[in-house]
Amino acid sequence: MSEQTSQGSLKKVLGFWDCMGIGIGQIIGSGIMSLTGICIALTGAGTPLAFLLAAVLVICPNIVLAVLGSAVPSTGGMYTYVRDYIGKKTAFFYLALLVVGQLVLAMFAITFATYFCELVPGLADNELAKTLVGVAILTLCYVMNLVGVDMAAKLQNVLVAVLVAAMALFILFGLPKVNWDTFTAPHAIMPNGWTGFLTGASLLTFATGGAEFLSELGGEMKNPGRDLPRAMIGSTIIVAVIYAFIGIVAVGVLPVEQVAGESLVQVARAIFPAPLYIFFIVGGGMFAVASTLNATFTWTTKGLLIAAEEGWLPKQAAAISKRGTPWILLTVFYIVGLIPIVTGLSLETISRLGNGVSLIYVLMPIATGYLIHKKNPQAMANSPFKMSKPVLYVFTTVALIGYIMAIYFNLSDIQNAWQLILIYSAVVIVYAFLREKHVTSLSTVGK
Repeated sequence: MSEQTSQGSLKKVLGFWDCMGIGIGQIIGSGIMSLTGICIALTGAGTPLAFLLAAVLVICPNIVLAVLGSAVPSTGGMYTYVRDYIGKKTAFFYLALLVVGQLVLAMFAITFATYFCELVPGLADNELAKTLVGVAILTLCYVMNLVGVDMAAKLQNVLVAVLVAAMALFILFGLPKVNWDTFTAPHAIMPNGWTGFLTGASLLTFATGGAEFLSELGGEMKNPGRDLPRAMIGSTIIVAVIYAFIGIVAVGVLPVEQVAGESLVQVARAIFPAPLYIFFIVGGGMFAVASTLNATFTWTTKGLLIAAEEGWLPKQAAAISKRGTPWILLTVFYIVGLIPIVTGLSLETISRLGNGVSLIYVLMPIATGYLIHKKNPQAMANSPFKMSKPVLYVFTTVALIGYIMAIYFNLSDIQNAWQLILIYSAVVIVYAFLREKHVTSLSTVGK
């Protein structure tokens, strides 16, 4: 295998619609299929509003990252923002948390396997079959990203087109069957009060988030200054509107107590003829999860690629294949996703821990919104997506508060979650201080 070790060897092949496809595919995933019922249990008929509030909570940090990405586009964008505007050791700590957060790769693969086995007679309760299917879909997306980011983007566009069609059919077939009185009954919107409503909206940030990771691909975009903010914000808004309508159908077709805590499968059975029901499970369920899995492989290696070149990791980790893909780092994340599948960890443990950690590490690049005007005023002045300092401060503050709330709700009742995160963080911090001398020496030699 011919290799290169420069991130500059990554090809600028992604156009606006490629970015929109990756963004929509990253957002529409297992969250809409698994969290809608949980949100209904918390918010009742307020679920559509909870989706919209979740989108607001997500759009605020997306706007901050879009400003940064437009002003300083780069591969591994969020890592470079933390490195350049907060500090090198903090940036490495961000990456260490990112690696743990990619436990969600296993969640996507397992969820795909669950839907697949539901459609095959005799496999619904076969754990071995679910494990094999989960490994197969994880491997397929890994191989597609090894072939090249442009090939992965083409696969992503196909997956997104099918899953958006499935979601559209769910809305079109479901809206005529909605009982609108459900939304006007006393206490229908907030049966558990403001606490339940805000809890539901915080949980749904996972379902509506994802476009922020487009900032990792700035170095592979043809026109990142223009396309990055448009794709990040545009994909989030499009999906939020789709989700709100899905929420209306999910709440309004069947009695609330029948769908609370359940997936969309029951509602799909009630509104679709058999062929379209199968299409929805495949195109809406399986393709949604597969598209998120594929998109995650597309962006997740970029920060580590730079960190390896800078000396935080062995330089060999930054190897780029002749097809322009970081094959060693892709393999690392493939293994991270594979281990929970083959060891049989529960889906709930994987998803909530992975999601909680993911929200923690994203706090760091968001916080750089307070710093970029001061530390890089020229880039902000030349950016195609301009924003004044006071307005950017407001968006940054709202984004941080919203994500801290979501972290609390995700991790508060997972046993030993905080202890495990603190132990892991302590190990990473010690490693960062020990490794810093090597990084500094490489930087000095480079000068």
